[in-house]
Amino acid sequence: MKITVEDFNKIEMRAGTVVHVEINKRARKPAYKVDIDFGNEIGIKSTSAQITDLYNEENLVGKQVICCVNLPAIHIGSVKSEVRILGTNSTQGCVLLQPSQKVENGDIVF
Repeated sequence: MKITVEDFNKIEMRAGTVVHVEINKRARKPAYKVDIDFGNEIGIKSTSAQITDLYNEENLVGKQVICCVNLPAIHIGSVKSEVRILGTNSTQGCVLLQPSQKVENGDIVF
């Protein structure tokens, strides 16, 4: 399915830093509740992410990630998922997309 450039431009993607991670105990599939800092403009947002195959709580904290920040919030278990972390669907599991160099929290991805 193709989308227009105008549709793509509606997707707001930002860089943020993971500041807290814990198991999402009420999710149907293994998942973490992840808190991500997007800087002063957006602040800290939470999400539930099925990224337990390759990541643990310790190696996620401090990692910069790319997220879609303007989708409607949904509840996954008891977590209000306010953003979506972007990753690839590789044979080894979800590999997170992240900047190749450190950037400011909240920087726009285009």
